[in-house]
Amino acid sequence: MIGLLTARELLQRGRDVLVLDAGSGEGSASSGNAGIIAPGHFPIANPRQRSRAMKLLLDPESPLYIPPRFNIPMIRWLLGFRKACLPRNYGHAVEVLNRMSNVSRDGWQELMDIDATPEMLAALHPAGSIEVFCEQETGDAASRDADTLRRDGFETELIDGDELRRRDPAYSDEVLGALVHPGHIITQPDQLLRAIEDDIVDRGAVVRHGCTVQRMLADRHACHGVIVEDDRMIEGGTIVIAAGIWSDGIARDHGIRVPMQPAKGYHVMLDVDEPPTIACVCRESMVAVNSMPGGVRLAGTLELSGINNRMVRRRLDLLQQGASRCIRGIEDAPVLEQWTGMRPCTADGLPVIGPMPEMAGTWIATGHGMMGITLGPVTATLLAQMIHDEQTVMDTVPMSADRFN
Repeated sequence: MIGLLTARELLQRGRDVLVLDAGSGEGSASSGNAGIIAPGHFPIANPRQRSRAMKLLLDPESPLYIPPRFNIPMIRWLLGFRKACLPRNYGHAVEVLNRMSNVSRDGWQELMDIDATPEMLAALHPAGSIEVFCEQETGDAASRDADTLRRDGFETELIDGDELRRRDPAYSDEVLGALVHPGHIITQPDQLLRAIEDDIVDRGAVVRHGCTVQRMLADRHACHGVIVEDDRMIEGGTIVIAAGIWSDGIARDHGIRVPMQPAKGYHVMLDVDEPPTIACVCRESMVAVNSMPGGVRLAGTLELSGINNRMVRRRLDLLQQGASRCIRGIEDAPVLEQWTGMRPCTADGLPVIGPMPEMAGTWIATGHGMMGITLGPVTATLLAQMIHDEQTVMDTVPMSADRFN
């Protein structure tokens, strides 16, 4: 999503654009996610997580699970994560992400109002979403989050369980209440990706799937293109690296660190007789639930186990277990599909957007964690403005790759 929206923004500014994708365009984190564009989503690293580090290492049923292993980059990342959980650092991350979310919200809205193709509009539904809670302590935290969101310009509403069930009877009696986000957009991510790719091709972009970038074509201070398989050279005056978790490997070949961890997520598609009409996140289990044409998607979990596509049965089962507490008919619903994919997560919770240090003509956009779809428009806008030496819509220093080097 980051790469395609950036390509679209550059095309609108008259650039010739070539998109190189190592995959098929399907099955990525951009297509396997929950399908909720959620401005105002809070960072993973928060003060509540700081005291739970050992639990995360020892409890394979935790929403955020870190299998114990000796790995120096993982240890460094965990130290950075604990630092990001300090209240001052957490508050800074929330401020930056909410500013980005506001710009991105406007970008998605502008696209729907002015510039979307019929195929894009069919995949975007401004229906809002909710966060539901079954415990009073979680509800109190939701109330505090609501205050922060209202402070930062997001519309929210707290309702009790009875009002929620009046709006959508699929929610169980165990649900005490919900935090309502009217400004969220529900999407079918794979359909949206295809629609945006078709749009940029219609605008003149060339998209090559199954094309792996092996390294950048660079001298000591500038990049002039890339080398792909079979040692083929593709020249270019401007290079944007938006390769998710693999962005770090490309950068490190040239002495630039962008330390991230691949946060493995899962989804299952279920055949539910009476699916919920309102998309939600179950706050206790952090499982997202979204009804789509192909079934009800349950998505969630963060598993920091390295780059791999192994599906762990226990983690998949957690999705149904976590959602069944909140929504009727989930526990025994037949499974139609299973998926896993990797989100690129920085320790401080902020994405990496901007120029590559000491590498003229090269830019990077990665590290969005679970907010890649949500923050797509603001990322594309910031990159286009920086590439064209324009005033940016917000301060980009907090997202700079320089913060790691």
